Amino acid sequence: MGKWKLWWAVVGLFLSISIAAADFTLGPLSLSGNVQTQQILRHPEPDKWSIIQQRNVARVRLEYDWISEGQAFGRLSLPWIRRAHLVTLYRGVYDSVYDFQPGPRHEVYPYRGATRRDGKFSDLPRGTADALRFESVFREAYSDIEFADIPLSLRLGRQMIVWGESDNLRMLDRTNALDGTWHAGGLGVETWDDLRIPYWTVKGLYSFGRIGPLIDTFLETYWVPGHWTPTKIAFLPGRPWGFPGTNPFAGSPTGGNFKLLNDTVLGRVGDYSKSPGDNSQVGVRVGATTPQGLTFTLNYLYQRIAQDDGMNTTSLRGRNQCRLGSPTCLTLTDVASRNTQLIERGILPAEAYYPYVHTLGVSASYADSNYSQGVWRMETIYEFGKPFADKRNPIMVLDADGKPTSSGLLGVKKSDAWQAFVGFDRPTWIRPLNRRTTFFLTSQLFWQYIPEGTSRFQGQISPQDKVRNWEVVGTLAASTVYLKGTLLPLAFLVIDPINHYSAQFGWVADYYVTPRLIVRLAQSYFFTPGFSGQVDETWGLGGLYRRRDETVVRVTYQF
Repeated sequence: MGKWKLWWAVVGLFLSISIAAADFTLGPLSLSGNVQTQQILRHPEPDKWSIIQQRNVARVRLEYDWISEGQAFGRLSLPWIRRAHLVTLYRGVYDSVYDFQPGPRHEVYPYRGATRRDGKFSDLPRGTADALRFESVFREAYSDIEFADIPLSLRLGRQMIVWGESDNLRMLDRTNALDGTWHAGGLGVETWDDLRIPYWTVKGLYSFGRIGPLIDTFLETYWVPGHWTPTKIAFLPGRPWGFPGTNPFAGSPTGGNFKLLNDTVLGRVGDYSKSPGDNSQVGVRVGATTPQGLTFTLNYLYQRIAQDDGMNTTSLRGRNQCRLGSPTCLTLTDVASRNTQLIERGILPAEAYYPYVHTLGVSASYADSNYSQGVWRMETIYEFGKPFADKRNPIMVLDADGKPTSSGLLGVKKSDAWQAFVGFDRPTWIRPLNRRTTFFLTSQLFWQYIPEGTSRFQGQISPQDKVRNWEVVGTLAASTVYLKGTLLPLAFLVIDPINHYSAQFGWVADYYVTPRLIVRLAQSYFFTPGFSGQVDETWGLGGLYRRRDETVVRVTYQF
């Protein structure tokens, strides 16, 4: 525990300086951040409430202009660099629910028939609870460098890259995978800056200025050299705000845990080394604005699939231990026997699978002041070779009678996929609700299409989960301002019309007690109108997260 005491002592020192002298600056050095406490209460029924999170967070942001007008640290002359700006962001977390262990057992998906519960905080071993209780990490640590004689800027270090026009559902915003251990499921609770996983990255932007009729033309590219990780997955009972189920590879009949092939770990690492030669991710885009005011980008990305874009792909590839017809596996019984022997050793004949995918994309936005008096946004991507679980390629084992039977694990079939969205934003007067300020209305329509036949594909939620050629989801949100800018309410609705109108409704209200002290009250409700059966939907709404209605109370002091 010594390192935690040291980190919190450092954070406490920073906070004491900042609170005593708000907006602390000293020449080119500045310090900012916030301290925050957040409580999440789950209420699957109106009379059943339990606290599932009591997260306390300190964020400290340090910025330093270490090169200004060609002078480094005010002493060393570097005339070819105009400016260099250093940014570091530290996040320390303590979640006290692991100490006082509240609440009943957590509900587990699927909710077919009787409600199933499995796991509670008190089931966690002491070592596991200690590991989950704290976080101490520098999430960002990068330097922006602007050159003096060429229109080139670099950003070097641990950072996030955000491309595209969509909100909350990701397409071009796929460089940084998401951290499901922070929070999974639903919109409106966490910021994307907290959910994205930062990577050590080299990014460059070259500004061409005007090229013919186009203005603000630029070329931007990045390289993540080896440190990419996939979307993190959290299971019950350790993270009740994560995936609504227990780890499927834990708890073998002998009381141990199953491992995956090749030392792979679901939600952590596939069969590759974390080296630039084996795990680099790259992206490039060009952008410009037309004389008519249309801003657009053309994008290309080559990186491993992170499994966080709402498509029903698989991150688990079943593999037979020898090929049928080989000298050691002449029959299907031989193949099944090899797989059975592996399972008896506590290893599943499958691996966490995160292959490379080529992605082509276009994004655009246009402010229409003549007709709709709003902003139109669009984004589309086409991906080559996304992995889907293949029902025609089962992994065989021996049953109790020594006959080959399917293990439930499947191989992989790859297919192309198309995703797109259209959005519209507009400030609108709704005077019965607010006579002083407009409402900001934003709407989005997302869709996915798999051009190949999907009858052989198996979804990931349950054995009954079907992969469809078309999936669609729509979002609508409204926000405004009351009490002279101190009360900021927002309400939103997300609907999936393909899967029994699976939906989420939520609202958020931020009240600025002072410019530095903010109190947030928010609620999320998940439902499928008029349908009580199991819904295996791909977006993570009222099917996957039904009965996970939540109330969030958050207090933030920012400095």
